[in-house]
Amino acid sequence: MSHPMRYAGGVFHHHHEEMVGVEIDFDAFDPGRFPDELRKRARQTWYQRAQTEFRSTQIMTRFMTEVMGAGDPIDVYAVVVDLIEDEARHTALCAAMCRALGGTPRFPDPIVPDDPREFLDAPMGERAMTTAISMVAISEALSYGFMTDLRERCEEPTVEAVLAATVDDEEDHQELGWAYVGQSLKRFPASTRRAWCHLVKTVLGPHLVKSAQVLEDVPEKDHHLQAFPEPDLVELGLLSEQRQALLVYQTVDEVVEPRLRSLELWPEELDELLLASSEIAI
Repeated sequence: MSHPMRYAGGVFHHHHEEMVGVEIDFDAFDPGRFPDELRKRARQTWYQRAQTEFRSTQIMTRFMTEVMGAGDPIDVYAVVVDLIEDEARHTALCAAMCRALGGTPRFPDPIVPDDPREFLDAPMGERAMTTAISMVAISEALSYGFMTDLRERCEEPTVEAVLAATVDDEEDHQELGWAYVGQSLKRFPASTRRAWCHLVKTVLGPHLVKSAQVLEDVPEKDHHLQAFPEPDLVELGLLSEQRQALLVYQTVDEVVEPRLRSLELWPEELDELLLASSEIAI
């Protein structure tokens, strides 16, 4: 088991507080107001989010070495610095929310990402583009869709404050990701589009497959967000699998597919996966 996420304190405390940038009174949060099973589920969810955000921090840090190694324009570096800082902030906020729920956030195990050798051996420009498409564009767009939906409905002050701080950052993230992809495509010949489309399929396809599987047992008349209001879940920043699946379709329909098509990076194979969602009222 990995070791707990902890604070060094001392001279590091001021810089940490400055980076987080928001004052949230976690002591004001009373987890005892919620049923045991719901509280347990929330604790596990925020535990996992802290680990996911930590991994995102590592990926964005790696992204910095990639854009610098690719010889990207120097104003790109400032953007990536912001991305790293935002992910570190999100890690701290999710860890604090986990603690407020009575949990002990821990680093992922193993703590060092196991990146494929094929990826690590690729040229830096290719690595940077891979990271931008998979993480900074597609993954951030989906995450923004989930967290925005939660923020708009959550009325619990502490949880809403954490969601708000995250959403405000991620709104910029996805714009930066798509901008970087658009610019970086210019360095690659048109013959590489097929490979980039395959990457898109590899990243996005599993989300669409899982969403379709989740909704298989849901009556067609309930294939809309209003069928899953979930007032008990949202107060702890939670989504059901069904609502999350619907949000995947909504985000792909409204953001991801149009962006990818405009960049000529939409793989035709994904059209078949979207046919099943054509009747979903998003």
